[in-house]
Amino acid sequence: MEKEEKLNSSAKNLIACEFLNSIIDLFIHTFLVAYLLNITNDNISSVAIYYIFDFILLGSCMYLLGFLFKKHNIANIYRLGIIFKCIFVLAIVFLKQDIKNYLIPIAIIFGIAEATYWGSCDNLIAYVTNNKNRLNYITSRRIVMTLTKIIMPLVLGTSIELLSFSKVSTYVLIIAVIEVILCFFIKINNKNSEPFCLGAFLKSLKNHKNISRLKTLYKSSILYGILLDIIPTMITILIVMTFKTNFHLGLLSTILAICSMLTLFIYRKFSNSKRIKTVLILGGLISLASVISLILNIGKIELIIYNFISNSFIVILEVIFNTERFNHLCNGIEEKYIIENQVFITMIMQIGRIVGYGILLIASTLNNIIYFKITLLLFTIFIPIYSLYMYKLQTISKP
Repeated sequence: MEKEEKLNSSAKNLIACEFLNSIIDLFIHTFLVAYLLNITNDNISSVAIYYIFDFILLGSCMYLLGFLFKKHNIANIYRLGIIFKCIFVLAIVFLKQDIKNYLIPIAIIFGIAEATYWGSCDNLIAYVTNNKNRLNYITSRRIVMTLTKIIMPLVLGTSIELLSFSKVSTYVLIIAVIEVILCFFIKINNKNSEPFCLGAFLKSLKNHKNISRLKTLYKSSILYGILLDIIPTMITILIVMTFKTNFHLGLLSTILAICSMLTLFIYRKFSNSKRIKTVLILGGLISLASVISLILNIGKIELIIYNFISNSFIVILEVIFNTERFNHLCNGIEEKYIIENQVFITMIMQIGRIVGYGILLIASTLNNIIYFKITLLLFTIFIPIYSLYMYKLQTISKP
């Protein structure tokens, strides 16, 4: 067996940056949502508007960034994303409760930050690792991220409850500044002589030998955007409105992270089995049954059960989708069009997300919990459908 190489300093610094970024993202996607609900008297539309503009900017920026990815050093674009995210956290610190009056501007900043960060991060991994140490990198990153998801929700939730959201946001800003410093120690050399051309890539798909697989992947990307972000957000909203404290939000997030780990472990046992289709369909139907129970009575027990079932199953769907998404060779994409393919997938995912949060915005403006329940039921109904797409994606012949 070939000896595995050690990670270089750039790879280690990238893992460190991803660790710090995961803390910042947890704070933003979970506890900022709770804070917005708190300062707007549970106005769900404020959350929906924030995310809609975030995803509009994310999708738009990804197209423009495609040109930069092929002309400039990806590490510099990555640093730009971290700096924008630091500016975003700085805005939260200074605006405090006035943030509710600046939802669109801060969503624009965050959309730019997300596009520049994630668009470049996935590509950076290929440059700081090689075939001899990439497994080491992915394993090390997974361990770090898992520990973060288990420990930090409870730490942040308890800290916000004991101190205040504003005080904790200052500490998160310090973490963001440290990440800015660390990212400048990531050094790579990437050169790409091929220009970015999304139009040429789309034309090349007409005669693609595996077009059926790609069509399934792209349709799955839209459904991914509609379902797999909006459901966790709606669950967070329900937890905040039901339990009323950041401590419970953090505690439940920690418990769910542990459950997600166990779910992934069990899934790996079945991932290469003929029973995977049964697992996917059964998971989708159980999610549907749990949401019906929740809609009939939004109680703490029903919410915890639905949260556990839906979150655990969504984790499996995310693993399947992201594995197939980044499996360039299996998708038969020409090397010169790999960036175009990723940009296109990201853009159509944002369309799905905008549609999802647009539906949530409409439901929230009707100002009746019944419409919120109907919206949650609607999204959950699509989970079994999405499961079938994931199964199809795994079974379509690969080149």
